[in-house]
Amino acid sequence: MTDERVLGVDVGGTAIKVVSIGADGDVRERPGVPTPRDDRSGRGVVDAVEALVAAEPGVAAVGLAIPGIVDEEAGVCRASVNLGWRELPLRDLVAARLGVPVALSQDVRAGARAERATGAGAGRPGGLLFAALGTGLATAALDEDGRPVGGVWAGEVGQLRWTDGPHAGLRVEQVASAGGLAARFGVAEARAVADAVRAGDERAARLWAETADALAEVLAWCVAVTSPATVVVGGGLARSGGLLLDPVRRSLAARLTGFPAPVLLPAAHGTAAAAVGAAQLAAAR
Repeated sequence: MTDERVLGVDVGGTAIKVVSIGADGDVRERPGVPTPRDDRSGRGVVDAVEALVAAEPGVAAVGLAIPGIVDEEAGVCRASVNLGWRELPLRDLVAARLGVPVALSQDVRAGARAERATGAGAGRPGGLLFAALGTGLATAALDEDGRPVGGVWAGEVGQLRWTDGPHAGLRVEQVASAGGLAARFGVAEARAVADAVRAGDERAARLWAETADALAEVLAWCVAVTSPATVVVGGGLARSGGLLLDPVRRSLAARLTGFPAPVLLPAAHGTAAAAVGAAQLAAAR
């Protein structure tokens, strides 16, 4: 008998990440593919998902995680800066092509769900705040019962703008994200900035500290509004471990004097959190 599996597909700004979850809950990461460029119709992504499903025998359902403003109930991506989409009915487009049930989720909410169900927040009391540092920055909050806090637009903190200080005029994610950090240092990936910090590069260290401090500023406001017991940081930049999380913890604690201090943890599912959450959502539905 063929093992029926659910495919979780995280469509990022530069790459599509894929996981496969079996009926027994085992998670297998699959090779990803580059995100199609200049794909404003979404057809390139639909083609890519079709090819990924064809390469995985026994797919019974598909979960899609998309960056931006996502109406999960309607199955529509309302707006995605990274992908150039507006009012795209992606769930129905993929379902019509594949002929299997499809669930659509905002990528950071999907990551939060995964970390709450089977990741860093599993079994922990209280609410959870998830912050994803990748090409951009967004957050998602879940209450103590695992339900998303806020509506369709909630968590798009990266699109806000700094109005004063050294970053005035920039969007928050141009400072507090892996993509923003790399761009300011003049490299393709933030990993190169981390390597430069470890090698003693003063400019890299200054930019790294600015990024950690900016992230702590965002997290402090989110914590004050949603009162989570656990804060989980995911995305590519979180893979640097204590190099990032230690200064964020210090800066966050300084801002939250008098507040109950949340526990700050790296994502257990790493960069696959959104894909895992999307697959779990599809399996549940």
